[in-house]
Amino acid sequence: MERKPESPVHPRVAETKLSETPLARKATSTDAYLQGNTNARRKAVIEDIGETIPEVSTIKKLKLKGDITPDGHWALFSVSPGKAEPVEDVYFQPLVDVAKSIVSQSGGNANNQLLTLVQRPREKPMAYVRSSETKPDGCFVLKSKTPDAARLRWQDMALCAEYKKQDRLKDRDDCMREDARHRFVYGMTIENETMRLWFSSRADTFVSKEINWRTDHETVVHFFLAMMYANEAEVGWDPTIAYVLQDGEFVPGEDGAPQLEICVQDESDKPDVWYRTHRVLADHGAHGGPGRGTRVWESYELTGQHGEKRGNPVALKDSWIDHNRPKEGQTMEEIHASVKESNPEYYHLLQKSLLTVLRHGTVSIKIGRRWEVDHTRDLMRRELDPSSDYGSFKLRELREDGISSENIESTESNFPSNAGTGHHRSHAPQQRPSTPAPRLHHPRVHYRIVFKEVCVRVCDLTSLEDIVHVLIDALGERLPDGTIRGKVTDFEYATRFGDTQGEPHEMRTGTQDFMAVEVEAMRYRFFFGQPQHARRDTKIHVLWELLKKAHLGDSGQNQTPADAEPDQPVPEQPAFRYNPLHDVESLWWLCTYFVFNKAVILVNGVEPSMDPELKGNYSKQLQYASRLFWTQQFREWAMTRPGDFKDEVIHLHAVVRPAGYLLDRMRYRLQNQYRSIEETRTPITYMVASDIAMQMIQDLAKIRAVVKGLIIGEFKDDPRRLSPPTTKTEGKQAMMEEASNLNDSDDDALDMKPIIPPLFEEQATRDASPSPGPSASQPWDLKVEMEPMMQPFFREQATRSASPSPGPSSVSQPSDLKGRTTSKLKSMLKRKPKTKGT
Repeated sequence: MERKPESPVHPRVAETKLSETPLARKATSTDAYLQGNTNARRKAVIEDIGETIPEVSTIKKLKLKGDITPDGHWALFSVSPGKAEPVEDVYFQPLVDVAKSIVSQSGGNANNQLLTLVQRPREKPMAYVRSSETKPDGCFVLKSKTPDAARLRWQDMALCAEYKKQDRLKDRDDCMREDARHRFVYGMTIENETMRLWFSSRADTFVSKEINWRTDHETVVHFFLAMMYANEAEVGWDPTIAYVLQDGEFVPGEDGAPQLEICVQDESDKPDVWYRTHRVLADHGAHGGPGRGTRVWESYELTGQHGEKRGNPVALKDSWIDHNRPKEGQTMEEIHASVKESNPEYYHLLQKSLLTVLRHGTVSIKIGRRWEVDHTRDLMRRELDPSSDYGSFKLRELREDGISSENIESTESNFPSNAGTGHHRSHAPQQRPSTPAPRLHHPRVHYRIVFKEVCVRVCDLTSLEDIVHVLIDALGERLPDGTIRGKVTDFEYATRFGDTQGEPHEMRTGTQDFMAVEVEAMRYRFFFGQPQHARRDTKIHVLWELLKKAHLGDSGQNQTPADAEPDQPVPEQPAFRYNPLHDVESLWWLCTYFVFNKAVILVNGVEPSMDPELKGNYSKQLQYASRLFWTQQFREWAMTRPGDFKDEVIHLHAVVRPAGYLLDRMRYRLQNQYRSIEETRTPITYMVASDIAMQMIQDLAKIRAVVKGLIIGEFKDDPRRLSPPTTKTEGKQAMMEEASNLNDSDDDALDMKPIIPPLFEEQATRDASPSPGPSASQPWDLKVEMEPMMQPFFREQATRSASPSPGPSSVSQPSDLKGRTTSKLKSMLKRKPKTKGT
């Protein structure tokens, strides 16, 4: 449906110039926000709410009544904030009375007033879904649901106000995060006499140019009246979602979160269907501003809005998808049609691997008398895009380099050096760093899809055997004796194999913990442009030869600039392309996560042995896991450097150690397959992962056998962490081990890495490096998701053996594991679980 503006566009809109926010770190997101700072943009933000009441006559009445003084200030604010003695909370309190006077003099009908201004700077609004410590200084809230004595709720807020020296985006994030009805949210910030208006959606954040709120009465009156007399959809609430209320209070679901009634509008013109949520399945995607804002609920279909529940529970997913990408439901329909046509005899395997779509479609919002698709640009921004010559609005925060971007006029200006005497920058005038290049976010459209099956997330499983079972399912091999079935979902970003014609987007997608290292780096990591044997030569004499040649020249003689040969053209690197091995590697990372980043809690119902020969090393396992799943460098080393991963397996508890060595075998095969393709530049087809996938299924079956009876949990619950102190003998052994490690470690080589990276790279050990730990610049979440997988394996199912996967009794121990399992471990694995009452 073609979108037309709801009301005439302001004549100055054509002159609008937007600017974008530089990249700034936040508590829940690292994305950059778009922000504008021109007069025309300020009007566009205000007019998004709609012009409802003329402000000119209202201002005349305010002057006649004395609310505006003859010298052009609000009567209740005769003194500038910077000169006033009261603290901010006290000084700005009369804004509530100013808002009431504006309403009173406007002549508006009190019954039509939607919002009212409330200021309770010391009160934390109620949060039902997650904890929040945020205390907005002021807010526009629903007038009908917020009496003077009631506690504020995030669900009732349409705008958050801050009267601080710095703006806080956190309040608006809390509104979007806590309330599923919020499609976008407004903000207002006041600093001294300046005021800015903000707008944040799942795609953009805009900010107006500052105004003087004490003297620019037209803008203040317009904005206050537009907010207070708008309808719910115009200030950001979704009319297709309603809270379930009883006596005016939220009705909680099974998990304590307020129940919702959600309307799903189908793409195929089927009648709209209402669902009632029962519990939240996932909502971590609702963090921050720009993004999909994905929420998933277990829900029940209703007989109608506010009707009765019927049928079995379903999974309802609500998200904001890129407007020019195929919808997930459409992609799944294409996958079904493709496999049914090309391999009909194996179509049943596909059906068992994917979720069943019941209905799906974009969300339409009723604006005035028309229904409009809920689109962040076409509807919320009235089809306005940033012009090509936009500037940039600088957040008044220190960037990670510690240099403030405030009041930076030009990147060419110089300032005195703080490097001190002897530093290489001591005598050089320093340039101000330029503002990071702005990042444009693609417009998003509101989308819902309903699945027949309600699944359990892999991260919620505690049986390591069950987890491995699911991973085998994900590779397409059904285990005949299993009661658990793995399902692959989240096809929002799936594309046809070999398709390079799609429009590029600004964000990589996926969970970094499980992403193939090449995909995370967006470049080939197993192609080095030289024979493999040459890379392994790290003997020390090579260093001296290189140093000698560096002093004498490659020919052994001094060389003048005139003799120097011109630079040779650098060989063009092949373009990075999708490889089916990336999906197999993602499954490897998933399995590695549950082996290395989890603790063994129970073995056949009892605590694992704390025998020094069996328990491994809790601290070193924790340290390596934190590096492996928090830093890109260690992930690359684990996958590409010989021995790095295998050397850490010994720190695992003995009951799970065999799984660690099997994972290293799988890693080695993946590495060799990557190299054989990238070094020979073999064409990448969907068959390159076929053999590896089948070998991985066999290895996962072996892992499933060796981890039978193991219950895993978080490191904080690891029995080794709570075990008795280290004995004297064990401590002496650890000291000797550490001393031997020091002889092999190479701290200096790590420091010299920028100078001679190929020579000592393989000798460096992780034990000498500090643990990176989480930081503000890496707010990564270690929650587990099943990432979208291209299914390259269905076409080669015909070549697979029809025999079932080997059961636990038929799984042999890998040859490289022989002798590793001690008699104590064998006896412990044979223990029976405790019976009740013993």
